[in-house]
Amino acid sequence: MATVGLLVRCEQSFGQIQKLKNALAVTRDSVTYSRILIALAQKYQNRQLDTCFQYLNMARGVTKRIGFKWGEAEVYRGLGGYYAYRDNSYLSFRFFLDALKLYRELKDSTGMTLVNIKLGVYQHYQGQHTEAESYIKQALAMAMRMRNDSVMSAVMANYFFIYRNDTAHRALASLYLANAYQLAIRGEHTRMIIYTGLLKADEIYDQGDTALAVAKVKELVRIAMKKGFLYHALYGYAQLADYAIQAHSADAVIYQQEVVRLGLEGGYREIVLPVVAKFYHYYELRHQTKEADYYADLMADITERYEQSRSQGEQDYMDYYLQGKQLRQLQLQHDFQQQQLDRKALEARSRYLVIVCLVVLLILLILLLLDLNRSHHSSRKNADSLREMNKQISEQNALLRTHDDFKNKLISLIAHDFRSPLIQIIEITAYLQQGAFSVQEAAILFRRLETNAENTLQIFENILRWIRTQLSGFIYQPLPCTPAGLIKEAMSTMKEEILEKQVQIIVQVPADLQVLADKEMLQFVHRNLLHNAVKFSPASGTIAITAGIDREMVTISIADEGRGISTDMLDYLFEYHPEHKGAKPSKGGAGLALIICKDFMDKMGGTIVAENRPDKGCSFSYTLPCSKN
Repeated sequence: MATVGLLVRCEQSFGQIQKLKNALAVTRDSVTYSRILIALAQKYQNRQLDTCFQYLNMARGVTKRIGFKWGEAEVYRGLGGYYAYRDNSYLSFRFFLDALKLYRELKDSTGMTLVNIKLGVYQHYQGQHTEAESYIKQALAMAMRMRNDSVMSAVMANYFFIYRNDTAHRALASLYLANAYQLAIRGEHTRMIIYTGLLKADEIYDQGDTALAVAKVKELVRIAMKKGFLYHALYGYAQLADYAIQAHSADAVIYQQEVVRLGLEGGYREIVLPVVAKFYHYYELRHQTKEADYYADLMADITERYEQSRSQGEQDYMDYYLQGKQLRQLQLQHDFQQQQLDRKALEARSRYLVIVCLVVLLILLILLLLDLNRSHHSSRKNADSLREMNKQISEQNALLRTHDDFKNKLISLIAHDFRSPLIQIIEITAYLQQGAFSVQEAAILFRRLETNAENTLQIFENILRWIRTQLSGFIYQPLPCTPAGLIKEAMSTMKEEILEKQVQIIVQVPADLQVLADKEMLQFVHRNLLHNAVKFSPASGTIAITAGIDREMVTISIADEGRGISTDMLDYLFEYHPEHKGAKPSKGGAGLALIICKDFMDKMGGTIVAENRPDKGCSFSYTLPCSKN
């Protein structure tokens, strides 16, 4: 039934193209005319790329002439996609940036979201992963706020396309792909159903079900051909060729020939150029001159047309850029001339009034009043400017103080938490060099040296993570996390330390209890609180980990049987206090880890406290919102 529905929508889509062409022939309104041109270009982008470019060029001329900003933004987005198919990443990137600028001026959330995800794809494959992540996060955040199924489906599908081979993001990417497929079906978006279906077929193939993947791709290719989506059919045949090559099947040649045929028919020449080159080398090695010559001529033709398209595209981009600059200059010149004419007209009227009315006193009075009014406005304007400048200076001073405090804090914390582990490592290596220990003692020291090195590396990684949260651009996105599972995971990394001290850890946290948090931040807190509890617990001591729920908040407590925390240190455990003249010096202070724990909890909307237990030891507790799931 789903296939029948797709075929019905295919016929409807062809009908829509014809209706648009009919409307184009009778439309007289320029805005409507440009909208129809843009709609036709979008329809043809995955059907016939050369035709798409013709409509985009027509639309670009009309929108530029009438000053239709939204139309210009849509044309730039279309040209960004066109040059991406043409393998001209520079022009694609430039047009996408131009589109994003206009969308921001128009506050068009849909346009900004679609362009942001395309820029994320571009930056990812350029190796600029930080910039790519910024664009992708913006696209996801805006799509989730809009609740637009079509936009959300496109963003999630592209997220999978970017991160499907990234182990850190693979699970989320797979979930997004499933959601994108369901949203496309719900919105009856045929092109997106085909595209996400092809991506799901790749996922099925990676899971080992080759037969099902091949059958799914063939069905989607048939539907794409029926609809006229030549690019998606080409993409599907390329997948089938990859599957056949992996299986050492002769069908790979047939599929690749279909890729070449569809690429030439649809105008996607640059995409199929590598396949054409393979055919040429294949026939060249087998001395099949006729076939080799055919593919050699085809390669030359594609390459020549690519260079022509690249040169013409860059020339067109520069022409439009310079044309826009000239228009702005002409506008400024026109405004200046108009001001000159207005000024001359005013002077003529003034002279006329002086001659006709002969009321010099009245004119002087009027001029005096005008001057007073102008002076008053000038004074107000100067006062406003001065207040604004003072405000900016105050804000900059506050920012400089904040940065200076952050720098001092960072230097002090690094010096405090790196000195002790590094001194221990140096002392152990010095003892080992002296050869004063037996083989067993040396082995124990080596393990201790390894532990100290790992702890130092962990401290360094913690500093980097904390610095990242302090800098601008960090966006907190809470997800349901299971404390019980995360605590067990943290305990497994400290297995050697726990066994060495023979500490018993009792975990009384429900397995199904979930909190809203960032997993890595929360796991950082677990590791550090467990590390401190084990470190300060006596040999054969007991550590109790419990959970409590109060309304919509969850509290996790870790209690040990150590010597507790001194009273004068307890109040400053999670804070950084720089030394000032006349101030009370800090006594020991807290390590970098606890300060970062406090900072992470603040960012996650939670709290963390420490207190001494009445009998012995101390207890660290954090509180986070409970997940409604």
